[in-house]
Amino acid sequence: MKIKVLIADDHHLFIDGIRSILNHELDISIIAEAANGLEMIKILENGVKPDVILTDIRMPVMDGVAATRVIVKNYPEIPVLALTMFDQSADVYEMLDAGARGYITKEIKKEELVRAIHTVVSGKTYFSGKLPVDLSELDKIDGSDRNIELTRREIEILQLVVKGRTTLEIAQELRLSKFTIDTHRKNIHKKLNIKTNAGLVNYALKNLDQV
Repeated sequence: MKIKVLIADDHHLFIDGIRSILNHELDISIIAEAANGLEMIKILENGVKPDVILTDIRMPVMDGVAATRVIVKNYPEIPVLALTMFDQSADVYEMLDAGARGYITKEIKKEELVRAIHTVVSGKTYFSGKLPVDLSELDKIDGSDRNIELTRREIEILQLVVKGRTTLEIAQELRLSKFTIDTHRKNIHKKLNIKTNAGLVNYALKNLDQV
């Protein structure tokens, strides 16, 4: 079964380039295109069901950050992968906090683009190794110099957050109530003194063995 992709970017030449690359992949196909975040959301509202969304961050009418927040809230099963330029570090932070499953640069090669798509569709996160972004800037914390102890359940939930799971998805997977998961997540944020989901991802990647 092919992986269905929705791509949003206000530069038609870039979309043409991505289409040209993915057209040669037997298991990936672009099923819809949008020039901004609002168009992207309308496509979803019209019943189009992509397996993954590739979206630029800076777009007119509605940017990628605002659109991602709407998508994560209304279509949590669809992973969002941010497309970024090298000078968009601050925007990447916002995208991750909005709920994007990762980011890739527009300069990456075909192999990495395909790998990124497969990775986020499988439920994992993907961060382009070529982007000079230090995720630790999101939340100044280094678990190695703090006596922080998370419970087994908190670690389990944190691992699922890193995989891009929503609170509802975590509740269903662990067979707990949404309220219970919300409580655990608040405790995790408080213990680690981290305010954003992107900050939690950064902490987990640095400090947890099984992520």
